[in-house]
Amino acid sequence: MDRITNESNLWLNAIKMEDEGEYLKAFIFYLKDSSECIKQNSFVRAALSCSCAADCLAMDGNLAGARQLYLQTATLYENNAIQVIGNSVREALWSYQEAYEFYNLACENNKAQNIYEKYVSLSRKVNPFFGEKEAMESLRIRKSDQVPQSGIHTANMQVSADVDNAIKNFLSEIVATSDDKSNPHIFQRIFNKISEEKK
Repeated sequence: MDRITNESNLWLNAIKMEDEGEYLKAFIFYLKDSSECIKQNSFVRAALSCSCAADCLAMDGNLAGARQLYLQTATLYENNAIQVIGNSVREALWSYQEAYEFYNLACENNKAQNIYEKYVSLSRKVNPFFGEKEAMESLRIRKSDQVPQSGIHTANMQVSADVDNAIKNFLSEIVATSDDKSNPHIFQRIFNKISEEKK
């Protein structure tokens, strides 16, 4: 209960900010939560938070940034599939489904096709009668229901630059989670910039 009600809970703070329409602040909380989950090798949770961060950028009108994070979400799901395939074929197939959807959201058609082929191959090992028709029914392409709010999108170039830096920082942490090369102050700097814009 303490963890659920704790104000330092990144996930709950992200949801709160998103519900209040503070999409950039929610984006930061989701990204920080995803980063922490990656450090704990919780890739499914990391992917979920990463996708939520992408949704927040899409809602704020930053579609380019959203696609970057959708791409990373897909990569996290794909990596999870590879890690769990020896223990749970069902989870591996589910992870490939998620990866396929998010590669499509990221407009990475070649990567989506590659996942499609992996999904079909694995499915046929489980069920030899599994074909392309069944695969297409399973691998649904999710249409993004996030409508960019052009009126909300910040015009502050520094905030936009900091958002870009936060994404780069996040991606760097994924590449080397054990390194201490990332800038720990980047998220707080963005919060300060966003707060200044609200005044």
